[in-house]
Amino acid sequence: MLEGLHLAWNKGFWKLELECDDTLLIEIILADGAVNSRLTELRLIHYMLIQYWEVRVRHILRAQNTVIDLLVKIEYLELLKFYLLEEPPPSIRELLLTNSNVSAL
Repeated sequence: MLEGLHLAWNKGFWKLELECDDTLLIEIILADGAVNSRLTELRLIHYMLIQYWEVRVRHILRAQNTVIDLLVKIEYLELLKFYLLEEPPPSIRELLLTNSNVSAL
């Protein structure tokens, strides 16, 4: 999450939707529990969220995270590195379309 926020900030995005399937993490962030957390990463997430930009944080169901799950299975060892995909892999495109159609309902 933190790396994604940094990437979005550095790319100049000023409006962002942050989705996460970890209920506890979302609750901590939304309740400002990250401000005084002992975990450095949570404090850094809080710092990124209070920058001059609009970030909407919301919880999604685990089932809605199927694209990420598939990406992990495709390139598990390569995910130890950070990659920015400008275009989704062909095997992911149909799943993205399915997810966007379900979200629109």
